[in-house]
Amino acid sequence: MTDQKPETARAPLADEDAVGTRAQNEGADDAPTPQLTQSQAKRLLTPMMGMVITMGVLVAILAAIWFMNPEPDVTYTRDEDVPQAASWADDVAEYSPLSPDVPAEWSANYARWETRTEFGVDVWEVGYTTEAVDFVGFAQTDDANAAWVNAEVDQAPQTGTTTIAGLDFRTHQQEDRRYYVLEGQNNERDGTTVVISGDAGDAEFDLAMEAIIDSLGREVSDAADNDNP
Repeated sequence: MTDQKPETARAPLADEDAVGTRAQNEGADDAPTPQLTQSQAKRLLTPMMGMVITMGVLVAILAAIWFMNPEPDVTYTRDEDVPQAASWADDVAEYSPLSPDVPAEWSANYARWETRTEFGVDVWEVGYTTEAVDFVGFAQTDDANAAWVNAEVDQAPQTGTTTIAGLDFRTHQQEDRRYYVLEGQNNERDGTTVVISGDAGDAEFDLAMEAIIDSLGREVSDAADNDNP
């Protein structure tokens, strides 16, 4: 007789693995979900609430400052005191600086005594913004030379000559800018050279010419006492 060893029964490995995996999954499903306690939640919210309150306070402070100091709805216009500036220039000039009686609606952008070292010329000059928001100005000196005059007219070509109030002017023009040059030898009032320039319309330019010519040779003290019309 042949001895036969009985076969040992073994459970399939695949079934064992499945059972283990299922057990792990069931264990995972049974694990409790972490939850914050009221005290923990309060500790987390407290810094955030503090930041929100701080931002709100800052915004309120800035708003209060803004409303207490609103932007002024005012346009400031520069307006130099020409008679006063002319009286200062009179202390150094050897002639009476021009201080014309221009319309009260005009404002003086500048009124100054300057030394043009590149030309060797001391100059009294004033510039106005007219009521129509155009420009008219003049430059006056008793020591003019050709280089300075050319610079004052911006090298604009000469267009002719004209006589106003008995004074002979050279006229120059470049685009919308015009220039009237009264040379010292043609100025019987005070012997200074005056260059008048601007882009104002005819009516306002004529007003400027008349006011400037009327003030030629007038003492500065007299000009300072006159009120603008």
